Amino acid sequence: MKVLMLGKTGLLEARGGDRIQVENTASELRKLGVEVDIKTSMEFDPRDYDVVHIFQLDWTPESYFYAKEAKKYNIPIVLSPIHHDVREVKKFDDKFVFDFRRISRILFRDQFKRDVFKNVYKSIFDRRMLKPTLYSVFYGFKKMQKEVLEMSEYVLVQTVKEAEDLKRTFNIDFKWQKVLNGVGEAFIKPKPYKNPFDFEDYIMCVGRIEPRKNQLSIVKAVKRLREEEGLDIKLVLIGKASRLKHFEYTTILNKFVKENNWIHQIEGGINYNDLPSYYHFAKVCVSASWFETTGLTSLEALYCGTNTVASGLRAKEYLGSYASFCQPDDVESIKEAIKHEYYSPRPVLDSKIREGYTWENAAKKTLEVYQSVLEKDDNKGLKKGKKNK
Repeated sequence: MKVLMLGKTGLLEARGGDRIQVENTASELRKLGVEVDIKTSMEFDPRDYDVVHIFQLDWTPESYFYAKEAKKYNIPIVLSPIHHDVREVKKFDDKFVFDFRRISRILFRDQFKRDVFKNVYKSIFDRRMLKPTLYSVFYGFKKMQKEVLEMSEYVLVQTVKEAEDLKRTFNIDFKWQKVLNGVGEAFIKPKPYKNPFDFEDYIMCVGRIEPRKNQLSIVKAVKRLREEEGLDIKLVLIGKASRLKHFEYTTILNKFVKENNWIHQIEGGINYNDLPSYYHFAKVCVSASWFETTGLTSLEALYCGTNTVASGLRAKEYLGSYASFCQPDDVESIKEAIKHEYYSPRPVLDSKIREGYTWENAAKKTLEVYQSVLEKDDNKGLKKGKKNK
C-alpha cells in the first residue's frame, strides 16, 4: 500500500502539534509496511498512490485543492481535519486578539470571513498561499471546507466532540473514526531524567508563544499564586516566538519576563529526547489555550509524572480526572486550577492510558481505515486513474 500524506503549506518548517501528528503517524505506518510520502504543496500526482490522506481543514484552503486533485483520479481520500470548535475560535477573536487580528475582528463578524482575511495577510509574506487564498475569497472558504468533507471517504477525528462540532458547523454527516493521538517514544521509554535547572517543582507551559496559547494569562495567574501563597514558585515557558506575526503579544510578554526573574523563557534549542526531563521536574504543566484539538503537551506531562491543567471540553474527553480544568478568559480560574494541582500528589497513570495513547496504536487504527476504504472502492469497482508510463 502506498499513501500520500498532504499537509498545509509550511507544515514541516516549524514544530507544532500538526507536524508531530503527521510525522509520527507516518513513521509508525512505515513500520507496518505502508509506503508513505509527505508533501506540503499542490505539486503532486495522486495517481502514484492508493490513498491520499489530507491533514487539516481549518484555515488551510490548500486542502480543497488537494481533495479536488485526488477526486479527479478516483483516489480515495482520508481526512484528518484537526478541527477546532468555531465557537471557541470566535470567542478568542472577540476577546483576546492582538496585532493584525484586531482589524479582522472589526471588519467581520463571521469567523470564516475573518479566517480568509488573515490568510490574505499571511499570503503577503508567503506567496505559496496566494492562489488558494484568493480562490477562497471568491468561492467561499466555508463552502470549500464542506466540500472537502463531502469528498472524503473517511474522517479521522481525535475526539467525539470534534466529530460533533464538524457536523454542527457544516450541517453534514460523514463516516468517521476516533483515532487517539499519542506520545512519542521519548516519553514512553524516556532516558534517565536529569534536571535542566537548579530548581524544581516549577510551573511550566509548552507551546508557541502566541495569544491563542495564552501565556500572558498564565504569567498573571502564577504571579497571583506566588503573592497569595508567599512561595518562590518559578514559571518556565518553552516555545518559539514569531515576532513578526505576533509582535504586540511577544513584546508585552517579553516585558513581563524581563521584569520578573522567576520567569524563565526558553525559545528553542531543546532536543526532543530531552523534553521529558523538563516535564518531570515540573510540578504542574499548564495549557490554558483558548482552543485546542486535544492538547498534546498535557499527555506528555502526565507520562512524565507531572500534574496538568488544561482547558476545553476536548481536553476533558482525553484527560478526564487526570487534570484540573480552567477557563482561558479567567485568570482566577487558571490560578485556582494551578493551585489545586500544585498541592496535589503527582499522577500515576493506569495501564489503559499508558498503552492507549501511543502513535503505534494511532497508526494501526489509521491502517484499518485505509484498508476499509480500499476494500470499499474495490467492491464499487471504481477505476482509478493511472499515470502514463
